[in-house]
Amino acid sequence: MPRPAPAPAPAPASDLGPFTPFRTFRNEWLLLLGALLALGGLLAYTIVHERETIGQKERDHLAKQAQIIHDSLERQFDSVNRALLNIREEWPARSVRDGSVRSAIPRLKAFVEAMPGVRGLFIVDADGILRATNFTQLIGTDVRERVYFQQVLKNPKADILYLSPPFRTALNVWGINMVRMIPGPRGEFAGLVAATLDPEEFKLVLRSVNYAPDVWSALAHGGGLMFLVEPERSDQLGMNLAQPGSFFSRHMASGAVATVLSGTVYRTGEQRLLAQYTIQPPDLKMDNALVVAIGRDLNALYAPWRKDALTKGLLLAILSLSTLCALYLLQWRKLKGLREIQQAQDALRLKTEELQHYFDNALNLLCIADFEGRFVKLNPAWENVLGHKLADLEGQLFQNFLHPEDRAQTLAALDRLRQGEKVIGLCNRYRHLDGSYHDIEWQAVRQGDLIFADARDITQERRNQQAMRDLNTRLEAQSETLRSLAFLDGLTGVANRRRFDESLQTEWRQCLRQRTPLGLLLLDVDHFKLYNDHYGHQAGDACLQVLARTLLKHIGRPHDLLARYGGEAFVCLLPHTDAPGSQAKAEALRQAVMELGLPHQRSPVTGVVTLSIGVVSWVPTDQTTSEQMLLAADEALYAAKRAGRNRIACASPYPVAAADPAGLSHPA
Repeated sequence: MPRPAPAPAPAPASDLGPFTPFRTFRNEWLLLLGALLALGGLLAYTIVHERETIGQKERDHLAKQAQIIHDSLERQFDSVNRALLNIREEWPARSVRDGSVRSAIPRLKAFVEAMPGVRGLFIVDADGILRATNFTQLIGTDVRERVYFQQVLKNPKADILYLSPPFRTALNVWGINMVRMIPGPRGEFAGLVAATLDPEEFKLVLRSVNYAPDVWSALAHGGGLMFLVEPERSDQLGMNLAQPGSFFSRHMASGAVATVLSGTVYRTGEQRLLAQYTIQPPDLKMDNALVVAIGRDLNALYAPWRKDALTKGLLLAILSLSTLCALYLLQWRKLKGLREIQQAQDALRLKTEELQHYFDNALNLLCIADFEGRFVKLNPAWENVLGHKLADLEGQLFQNFLHPEDRAQTLAALDRLRQGEKVIGLCNRYRHLDGSYHDIEWQAVRQGDLIFADARDITQERRNQQAMRDLNTRLEAQSETLRSLAFLDGLTGVANRRRFDESLQTEWRQCLRQRTPLGLLLLDVDHFKLYNDHYGHQAGDACLQVLARTLLKHIGRPHDLLARYGGEAFVCLLPHTDAPGSQAKAEALRQAVMELGLPHQRSPVTGVVTLSIGVVSWVPTDQTTSEQMLLAADEALYAAKRAGRNRIACASPYPVAAADPAGLSHPA
């Protein structure tokens, strides 16, 4: 379409070299480069900030998980210590000397049965002879050379709780002893009472905090010997961590109870972020400590960030390259168009043949029309677009080829042209010879009694845009599906722990605002470890799936939530449910599972699979937390197990003092 030539006149064709746009539009180039540099700087800042945020968030998370393990083991150590003190008080030194301590054997067995984390209890006299134990076949054994006996003998103090170094038992599993000295009448060494802890019981606690595939947690003796890793790494068990520069040595040298460090793991060479927590309660006066560690692989932690940073960098590079190329091509085309317009104006002033030459060689759709709506002159490009011969188009009313729905806006554009306005971006549809329609975009101006227009065929461009919109719609639907799957437990199909944690916080805040009760049920399959040992883990998985479907069927209300809490534990969230309603729901679920009649030949409770359920219902207040509620449900569950299992137990309507649920800590 002919347009007025700008001032100054553009360079002639022979002057348009490859660098002409740079020289002619210098300010535009400087502005674009400045904008791209600013965008790149902002993107770099955002990427670095995101990495720092990810690192800090993960440090806080690891520290919290390490504290969870610490608090759980601290409670268990306190329980064992109280048991040792009770035994020492009931069977003092004189009972060890006169042999009456053998009457303690039933009591020792009862203690071991009541404490899942304890494998054995021993009473040893001052000569190192084992006088009483739940392992009766070991009575009379001489243990004078054992490390834990020598540990007390060399430093006899009645108020110290001795923690022996880890050792391999006769069954080739790791064990560790907690020991109290038995004082004589004058406070002298008269024997000892010891509890052999079963580190395998600690695995449940470690496993409960491993929230990602690359996370591992471990326990090490204060002397540096690592005796427990979850997931298990047999090549690292028994390794001495007290090496110069190791995470363990750096933690111990810091003197801090809790540290979060990053660096290279001793011996494995892994790049890790590691949280460590020293377990040595002051009131127990332990001579040695345990150190708990939980870490993440830095490469795995930052993998999504690196991928995102690379994607953003590539997008910025593509944007920069495409913008620079587009500006260059636009300026080049502008210069070329200005030159062609100048040539066309000269041709119009000189002779009609030059105008025809311009029409014949133009790539765009060029048109000269009158205000009656007739094509006066068209260039050959129209034949390629509409399929009609120029002779069949020129002199015809363009309304004869126009789509009926586009006539109103086209006539309105003609009115604007009559008033001297430019028309830019007008899009309408013209009929092809085969009956289809092509989308045409127009730029037109009035010159005298004629309309000079420059148009282009955008049919394929619009198809591409529609295809892109359709693709985006499908991608959004797929993304929504993936987001929903992220909240489901892969084995049972019910909500997972992540979904439960988020729902608990949401319902807690809502019930806090409305002052309505919130019910919570903590369900655990009775003796599930025995079920797995007898029937196999595949049968155990199938059992959990059946239980999940049954519990989900009997939940009732749509807004109640059933989630897998971990292992064989499930949790049920009951918004707006008081204590009687929560108890009734718990009893209904327990009865429904029992009525399934799933065989469990190894169960000491009954011959079928059963549930123990802890029930709690609180009205949230500003002085209580959801963590306290979880702990109360856990304690209630423990009470149900102590009462014989296959029953429900209700928590106090008031919160307990401490709140730190680390996952189920009670036996199946």
